[in-house]
Amino acid sequence: AVRKPKETFFHSRNTLTSSHRLPSSFKRKKSSTMPEYTALALSFLLLLYSTAAFIINPSYQRSKNSHHTTQFRPLCMGSSDYAVELTKPLGIVLEECDEEGNGVLIKSLVDGGAASESGAIVPGEVLLKIGTKDVSTAGFDDVMDLLASAPSDKPLSLTLGDGLGRMDIAPNLAKQLSPDEAIFADAVVRAAVREIRKNGSLGDLLKVEIVLGAGVRNDGRCLVRFFAILSTDGVTTYSCNISATGKREEDGVIDIIALSCAKDEGWGQTVDLIP
Repeated sequence: AVRKPKETFFHSRNTLTSSHRLPSSFKRKKSSTMPEYTALALSFLLLLYSTAAFIINPSYQRSKNSHHTTQFRPLCMGSSDYAVELTKPLGIVLEECDEEGNGVLIKSLVDGGAASESGAIVPGEVLLKIGTKDVSTAGFDDVMDLLASAPSDKPLSLTLGDGLGRMDIAPNLAKQLSPDEAIFADAVVRAAVREIRKNGSLGDLLKVEIVLGAGVRNDGRCLVRFFAILSTDGVTTYSCNISATGKREEDGVIDIIALSCAKDEGWGQTVDLIP
């Protein structure tokens, strides 16, 4: 495994902060034309709104040590991970998930290595466990030490996740889907992300912003549409409108049978990864 530095990306829309400081026009000044009771009433309403938002979603609160705000996520979907057994040499290139060194992800695979030959691991996935050891928040050096000390004559179990966390879903869509349909749509989105990462032609898929559309047809196929954030140079990012169709095989595996991507700006065309 080779260490590579990585920029940390932050992309948020309509972010909110928990600051309750009143605008300057609300401060008590002799020159102010706003009655004092009106300013106090508005202050109370702002405090009530922020408190309600925090109760609904604690992630609304801004960290005192953070320079970035957290998106307000009133409704989310689930997540999943998987385990695979590989023998050394693994043939994986790792990098830190963030600047604080919390966890590592798969940057790329080495041709001919165990990871590449397995066909199970794709770039962008996060390493969660080595054997039974939780490394989801471990530093790069600690992960490297564990991998180096693992025996070469026995298969090594690695648990990985897609790093997408709980994906946002449009509230109107959530009302239309049954629980089973929502789980199916979640699985199709994650399978589509794997295909995009495996293909690699669009760059690194960093996150799924929101799932905007989903539906299950009479033939059992599930169609989804979602926005994702990608990067081709490790510095700049762009948003992509992705449509995918998936079906569940008899063994439960989701097979993506159609996948197209349209960049929000600049392309003027749709790229069909799976026609």
